[in-house]
Amino acid sequence: MIKEVIFRAINWRWYFTSFIALFIGIICWLLILILPISSFVWNFFSAIPFLVIVVSFILGISRMFKKDEFKNGIYQCILSFCMFFIIGGFFAFCPPKSPYKPYNNDIKNPKNAAFSMPLKLFSDNKELVEVTQPDILIYDYLQPGSYKYDVFLNKIEKGKVYLKVYDFNSNRILSEKEIKKQSMREVFNPGDELREFSSDDKDFTVKEGDWGDYYGSKIEVWFQPADFSQPERKLITKNYIIQGN
Repeated sequence: MIKEVIFRAINWRWYFTSFIALFIGIICWLLILILPISSFVWNFFSAIPFLVIVVSFILGISRMFKKDEFKNGIYQCILSFCMFFIIGGFFAFCPPKSPYKPYNNDIKNPKNAAFSMPLKLFSDNKELVEVTQPDILIYDYLQPGSYKYDVFLNKIEKGKVYLKVYDFNSNRILSEKEIKKQSMREVFNPGDELREFSSDDKDFTVKEGDWGDYYGSKIEVWFQPADFSQPERKLITKNYIIQGN
């Protein structure tokens, strides 16, 4: 009896469950904003609205097999797809909060080295930073532990660059094979003027550590010449505060 009442309630109108998903998505977005950041909070409340969308889509398919409900079933499936992209874009490009906290020398740093924080990246809009020499800029991306990067180079022959990421204190290399593969990109700029080489759709993930587990890292940019007779060489080293995924 209770199951029938619940089923009739969520299947009341063809658009009802899709708008419920949107409402739940907004509530979950606010909960992530309010609650302390953790992988459970982020993943759990990000998944709930999409589960409701899946239910809405299934109900739309079932409605298509009912008499006089075929068109409404199609409408419900289409609206479910639309809500999927709306909510997905909302969480991806307007995240509830930054997963990072300000760095106030609260991370063990026996060498008293200077560290940079990952920059903000919203859709294709990047935080603006003036670059006057070969440099690497790291951007936080979608969720903690995932990053994109831009590298600025000049006087560089044809080849590829990739990253090596180290724990600053122990000098242990992190996610070596994965980061090398994920960060690899082609470069070529023989001129004196700096050229920016962007991440495009690629990102890399640091697996070591957990959300909120902030630590210092040393990030190196390595160059692999197209001429394989030439050895690889390190181009840039920069320290960043990161966390794991």
